[in-house]
Amino acid sequence: MHFVHILSYTWENGGASKVVYDLAKFQVEHGDKVTIITMDMEGQKRYKDIEGVNFISIVPQLLTKFLPLFSTELWHILKKNEQRFDVIHLHGLWNFTLLAAHLLKLHNKSIVTVHGCAHPYTFIGNRIKRGLFTYSFQKNFLKKARMVHVLHGGELSEVSDYLGQTTSNIRIIPNGIDVPEINSKTHKIANQVLFLSRLHQKKGLDLLLPAFKQVIDIISDAQLIIAGPDFGMLGFVQDFIKNNELEKSIIYVGSVDGQAKIELLQNSKVFALPSYSEGFSIAVLEALVYQLPVVVSTETGLSNEIKEYEAGKVIELNSNSISNAIVEILQNQHLADKMAFNGRKLVEERFETSKVCGQFDSVVKQLF
Repeated sequence: MHFVHILSYTWENGGASKVVYDLAKFQVEHGDKVTIITMDMEGQKRYKDIEGVNFISIVPQLLTKFLPLFSTELWHILKKNEQRFDVIHLHGLWNFTLLAAHLLKLHNKSIVTVHGCAHPYTFIGNRIKRGLFTYSFQKNFLKKARMVHVLHGGELSEVSDYLGQTTSNIRIIPNGIDVPEINSKTHKIANQVLFLSRLHQKKGLDLLLPAFKQVIDIISDAQLIIAGPDFGMLGFVQDFIKNNELEKSIIYVGSVDGQAKIELLQNSKVFALPSYSEGFSIAVLEALVYQLPVVVSTETGLSNEIKEYEAGKVIELNSNSISNAIVEILQNQHLADKMAFNGRKLVEERFETSKVCGQFDSVVKQLF
């Protein structure tokens, strides 16, 4: 089969790029043909290359600012190759790729991975645009697509609420992650807490920073490392640090990947991501696999599994809950060790990459 994935395949696009990397690599290794059509925005860095995958870069145009992934070039590629592409895999909602596939009547060849985009939080401040998408084509397209891919039961409910019904084309398949060997001699930095994600409004930094100020009042040498690309919140972070004279306690290190990211995960003692809206977070999976206790919100797709395995703390969206959870883990080594062990066990048993990709491949080939 010939699969084509369409997205901004960049480091800045976070988990979606990681999902496509894993799927495309698995598909090529199992004899399928794969094309990735990517729009690399100015200043963004292309995600990992994959041997055997054909990459097509499309250029942003004037309307791209208002309609993500808008490209007349993409339209012509899809129109020209609609007979050659067996499966057209679209990533996210509210972008031009769904409109193009709808107008070209490619519903029966399309998979849509929602990537958390049906969460009610995504409607805040965007109701006019969301309404135009919903009632002009998007709801109809999702109902007719060959498959709508959601990551967990909560996202199934969100999509069903959005559509007004639970359609028979929805499938639940989680994200996966590789399970590497871990250096048992790694030195944990005392009381270091890690935030590793995009600096976006929905990630809960407006709650985490005041919460961490409370943590410092109890554990004076606690340190918060903030790592990730800026998506509009860096100014807030810098102002908070300056206004509260926390330059030594809260440190922004920018985007990290590769060995630098691994070292942050291995050296930290707690991972905190109190998101207002979070799908099946790759960052949380990475923290779990590197045996890092996690503090996440009830709005995180993995929250039920984290509770079930006792791999961290699932908190309400307020600063007191966040600070209490962080302090409890930092002050209780036995609890931290138990969570660390359970988190890796959770990933090994349910979310290892080859298992998840195999599940996805099996479902897709039954449908197509």
